[in-house]
Amino acid sequence: MIISKQRFFCLFISLLAIIVAGSPLPAIAQTIRDNPDTGNSDRGLYLDELAVGTGYIRSSFQHGAEDLSGYPVFVRLGFSLNSLAGIRSGHKSLQLILEPFINPISAETDGVEAGCGIGLRYLHELSRPLDIYIEGNIAPMYLGIETTEQGEAGFNFLSQAGAGLRYRITKNNAIFGGYRFRHISHAGIMDRSNDGINSHAFVIGISWLY
Repeated sequence: MIISKQRFFCLFISLLAIIVAGSPLPAIAQTIRDNPDTGNSDRGLYLDELAVGTGYIRSSFQHGAEDLSGYPVFVRLGFSLNSLAGIRSGHKSLQLILEPFINPISAETDGVEAGCGIGLRYLHELSRPLDIYIEGNIAPMYLGIETTEQGEAGFNFLSQAGAGLRYRITKNNAIFGGYRFRHISHAGIMDRSNDGINSHAFVIGISWLY
């Protein structure tokens, strides 16, 4: 199992390196910033953040099985809801979040979590350039390992709530880190066990802002 965990650790590092070094995200961000038709607006919903992140997940199963560990790899798209929510201050922001992810995980067997979360993220400036944020999302997902709690591999929901800090390193770039509480369940819509899996995650990443 130690070898397996090392393999997954190498996998998530490799994926993150590919995403950051080779992805078009910075170019996309620059294109949107330079386009007056899709850039920041005082009205409606618009994309104001792209981010990539990773971290570490840890969970203890209820029924005595080997603990679960994992390495999240995700992309986050943040859409400003400020004008729709009546937020006019430049010191706070509300976002609609879309977050596709694929997380290598390891317990008694190895597998992945894969899905896409949708939720909200609220940021408040503590002192320039440091923001604090709280967030929550729910994701239809595929859990790729069999567990006593959730039965065979298959469809589940991943609910997450957390908080963290974002630090602007330039006008258009930031780094972030935070904690998330996670709960996996299929809400009773599948014909298998549903005791639920709780876990804790620490995440870090890079954002492109515009």
